[in-house]
Parts: sequence; C-alpha cells; structure tokens
Amino acid sequence: MTYGFFRKGDLDADVERTVAFVDFGHSKLSITYAAFVKGKMRVISTHSNKDLGARQIDFQLFELLGGEFAKKYGCDPRQNVRCRLRLLDSIEKVRKLLTSNKEADVHCEALMEDEDLHRSIKRDDLEELIAPFIVSFKACLEESLAKSGLTNEKIHSVELVGEATRIPCCIAQIKEVF
Repeated sequence: MTYGFFRKGDLDADVERTVAFVDFGHSKLSITYAAFVKGKMRVISTHSNKDLGARQIDFQLFELLGGEFAKKYGCDPRQNVRCRLRLLDSIEKVRKLLTSNKEADVHCEALMEDEDLHRSIKRDDLEELIAPFIVSFKACLEESLAKSGLTNEKIHSVELVGEATRIPCCIAQIKEVF
C-alpha cells in the first residue's frame, strides 16, 4: 500500500501496474505480486518460505567459524550463549560488509577463554558456502512467478525489501528470474 500511496501521481486510472515485491529479510522470504491503478490496489499472489532468510546464511558462517575456532583453541564458542551471540553479531556485520566489498574481516576480541577470533572472508567463499540457499531462493522466485500466473512482460517492476536482498548473488538470481 505504501508503494501505491507514494506513487499515486505516477499511476494511471486505466492501466494496471503490476509490481513484484521480494522481501528477503532476516527470518523469511516473501514474494508478493500486487496490481496498482490510481486509488486502488489488489494483491494478485503471495508466496513465502519461513525457512529461508538471512539468519540461515549467518548460521552457515557461524558453524564454519565456530568449528574452526573450536579446532584451533579446543573450546567451542557455539556452546556458550554469550559467545554465540557475540559471534553471530560479528557475522551479521561481516555479511553486510560483503554486500559491497569483495573481502571483510571477522573480529571478536576475547571470544572465549581470552582467545580472539580474527579471520578474513571473501565474498566468493560466502557465496560458495550459501549456494544451497541461493538455489532454494531462486526456486522460490520461480515457483511464486508460476503460482501468480504472470509473465515477466506483465511485471512493471520488482521492489527489493530486506537485508538479504543486498547480497550480490541474490540480486543476480532476481535479475535472472525477472
């Protein structure tokens, strides 16, 4: 509705504008197709996956880094609640940095038993690590488009919402599908 409200001057009273909203946030993926005309909106179709979100991407990095730390120092930060939260916070920051940079560093001072976690991560390594999630992401996009009964030619634009839509490989999949 916000889309239609702020674009009401651009909307035509006779020609319907169909917009795809891709919301790939922290906890879930949601795709909504809506049609707008001046003063009106109707939802054509919605599709969601509650098991696909940025937190699943973070947990892949969490398992990788936590496992490496446990192997190197003999103590597992994944088992301690406070260490777990600190590591997840650092991972979220790195994931966001990797949306615009090819490489980023994870830093957790005194993560566990006065041992520090310092590691560099490349965007390519992250994309390889999350490849199964990206395949699921693309499948959800394709399934939602098929379920809506729309074709790409009928979709005026695609609006991206949510923190995971900034990941370059996600943007590439969106471009490929739409």
